[in-house]
Amino acid sequence: MTRCLLLLFCLSVTACGGGSGSGSGSTLGLSERPGNTQCLAFEGSGEVRLSAVAPSLSFSQPLLMLPHPGLAGIVYVVEQGGVIHRVELAGPSRTELVDLSDTYTLSDCGECGLLGMAFDPEFARNGLLYLSFTEDTGSGMTSVVARFESADNGNSLRVDGAGALLRSDLLQQSQPFSNHNGGHIVFGPDDRLYVALGDGGSANDPTNQAQDLSTRLGSILRLNADGSPAGSGISGALPEIYAYGLRNPWRFSFDRASDELWAGDVGQNRFEEINRISAGGNYGWRCFEGFERTDNSCGASPSGPFIDPMAAYGRSEGTSVTGGYVYRGNNIPALQGHYLFADFGSGTLWALAPQGDGSFQRRTLLETGRNVASFAEDTAGELYLVTFSGLFRIDPVSEEVELPQRLSDTGCVQASAPWQPADGLIPYTVIEPFWSDGTDKTRYMALPDNTRITVDSSGDFALPRGSVLVKNFLLDQSLIETRLFLHNADGSWSGYSYQWDDAGSDAELVEGSQDVDVGGQVWHYPSAGECSLCHTAAAGFSLGLETSQLNSNFTYPQTGNTANQLTTLAGIGVLSEPITSAQRSQTLSRSTDDSATLGQRARSYLHSNCSHCHRPGGTTQSTMDLRFGTTLGDTRTCGISPTNTDPDRPGAQLLAPGDADNSLLYLRMLAEGSFRMPPISILQPDTVGAQLIADWINQLASCN
Repeated sequence: MTRCLLLLFCLSVTACGGGSGSGSGSTLGLSERPGNTQCLAFEGSGEVRLSAVAPSLSFSQPLLMLPHPGLAGIVYVVEQGGVIHRVELAGPSRTELVDLSDTYTLSDCGECGLLGMAFDPEFARNGLLYLSFTEDTGSGMTSVVARFESADNGNSLRVDGAGALLRSDLLQQSQPFSNHNGGHIVFGPDDRLYVALGDGGSANDPTNQAQDLSTRLGSILRLNADGSPAGSGISGALPEIYAYGLRNPWRFSFDRASDELWAGDVGQNRFEEINRISAGGNYGWRCFEGFERTDNSCGASPSGPFIDPMAAYGRSEGTSVTGGYVYRGNNIPALQGHYLFADFGSGTLWALAPQGDGSFQRRTLLETGRNVASFAEDTAGELYLVTFSGLFRIDPVSEEVELPQRLSDTGCVQASAPWQPADGLIPYTVIEPFWSDGTDKTRYMALPDNTRITVDSSGDFALPRGSVLVKNFLLDQSLIETRLFLHNADGSWSGYSYQWDDAGSDAELVEGSQDVDVGGQVWHYPSAGECSLCHTAAAGFSLGLETSQLNSNFTYPQTGNTANQLTTLAGIGVLSEPITSAQRSQTLSRSTDDSATLGQRARSYLHSNCSHCHRPGGTTQSTMDLRFGTTLGDTRTCGISPTNTDPDRPGAQLLAPGDADNSLLYLRMLAEGSFRMPPISILQPDTVGAQLIADWINQLASCN
């Protein structure tokens, strides 16, 4: 790789003039906003597209959508916090069916709350519906399946004379830990209620709950409508167990044509599974994960052989499977009989296509760029996605679009000199960069003409649709990768990686993910799905574009002027509103800046490298909040034991003041393989950053 960019791009705040800027002067880095008609988000390549459903309505962490059993155009949207909305799609408009948090103490954790809803098969006659939720009781957290009643066809739930909900519990299961609660409930074609329960949580609990037939944990249960057990008759098992050996089944469904039961089972560290569930089946956890044995101490299966999954995928493609449906609609004939599923972390939408020999072949349908919490199926068999950023119907594409195979064809670089940015790009830098295996980076934004960036109260930038973010990665001053991050017309984001050739003359689109030896160092080129693991909806997708990262001086290569970036963006008319003093008040420090306090440097590092996932609404089961402005006590780390304990550090806390060697926040930065954090670009540990976090933890006297 011979192309050197040091003369063409500024590589850091320091190299480009350095330091924070107050923005009080009149100097701008650019004299005017560059016109941009070339570097625009191109439509992604996919077999399907997403069409927004009720886009004018917003929901807080929606986990489920299901149609009214007898009224067309009416759906119910279930929020994790306890609210169920009755939505009329034609408006759209909505009313509240119930807010369970008004009546019950719902558990507050990443995998807790209101998790499932099902209508009785005889709802039109009896008005009964069922809810699945976790509740804090005097004896700890309990998974509950309860029956409620509606006397007005699903407009409200019945209450007693004192105004309390009429509730009849069918099942209560105490939970030893806060995670792996499952919670999905569905009435099957046999008119019985199927209930999913995870294995009780904590990866290092020595009890193999999922193989223990004396507990409901790690199983799919089957109940009669009155709550009496109706399992599959496994010898020695609780009478309600239908199938077992599951870790955390997240969404299951019945094929409306064959009555077969399909389920997604969330993996631990290696594989996510899709299983076709049969009565009495043992699906292997914790003896197996995916197709691989993980516990050699396991004996024979208590009931029949261990059953392999229909499909499994690893951490390079996602982090948390979301089970879906076998497609039986009419709008997309090519998918008839295919099982559709997705990953909550990466947002990838897949299909399992049936083969002639009874096997299934997995293929990617679409990189959605969204956190897919659930699927939904309407009465016609059409499928929908429930995501943290909205509700969407899966529709056919009018025509497939071929992605630019070479960087020089994207419109985001000079076609004859692709190592140079296109004229319409605006360069920028960040105060504290994300660790990327020791590479240097240059960054650009491309905005469609006549559009503006809006800035929310926290200082986070919201870019207009059609925008493109460009990031170059340099190792030993030579280009190795360019990533494009596109804000699509439907509001989603999608990422694409281009690998530079050895001559540094152009870069080619990377299909999937690859590990390549670059000058003696292995470099990971991420898949499109992996981009979504860090570019989360909770963090606003466009990482680094926030006032706390941009409130600094920068020398603009086009003009040679050094100026505050926020002042420049406002001065050239890119921002819809001026930046307020409150938005400027939270400014990060460079982790290597010795003039800043140790606390400022460490918290800035954690904000840049960890907070995109570890914040409210993030994509992890942890409740940590590592944003820069969060007080130490509110980070939910200090003095707190982890959800999953570390077998090598059984007494370790997330953050133990004065003791970095017993703080997982530090230890995970130097862990091996998939245990290392952050989870992307971890082939080279950031020893300098880890030492910074260790020094900060060791000087903390308390959590105050």
